[in-house]
Amino acid sequence: MDVREAVIKRRSIRKFELGREVSDADIATIVEAGRQAPSWKNDQPWRFVVVRDKDLLNRLGDCLPEVNWAHNTIRMASACLVLVGVPDEGAVHQDKPFWLVDCGIAGENMYLQATALGIATVWISMLDGPAVCALLDLPEAMECVGLFPLGYAPEGYEPSPRGRKEPSEVIWFERYGQPFLPQAG
Repeated sequence: MDVREAVIKRRSIRKFELGREVSDADIATIVEAGRQAPSWKNDQPWRFVVVRDKDLLNRLGDCLPEVNWAHNTIRMASACLVLVGVPDEGAVHQDKPFWLVDCGIAGENMYLQATALGIATVWISMLDGPAVCALLDLPEAMECVGLFPLGYAPEGYEPSPRGRKEPSEVIWFERYGQPFLPQAG
């Protein structure tokens, strides 16, 4: 699968086939995609924690607020990748925390790599970050940016199509409001 196909095929999948494990080799490939992400000034302000233990997965699920119904997604997962940010290793420019942007790029790299491998996931960020950090014994200077439960979508499962705004609504040429009309060929 090429990058364009992975971008278009990527979906937030919250249902997994029970009993089908994601291999350590595939997990390593996914995490390596995150590790290879670009970052401002090559700061690499991220860490990754791989969680496989079922008790720990259940306890990670408990770190989500009641309104986030992804509790069971984490509990059903073969593994969960925890994306951790290290603000002290990143940069802030014009009051923008670029370490968080860098972690977002790493997360998307992992998401696309999982998709390319046929592995289902969803980025979960509505959670109690301090509780996740405490559960995983992370140093105080680190922050949980997101959870990526990993598994395989059930046989025949097709996620709903996702709508996209029209290019004319979001892409402009040279200045705001001027439509970008690419030349054919």
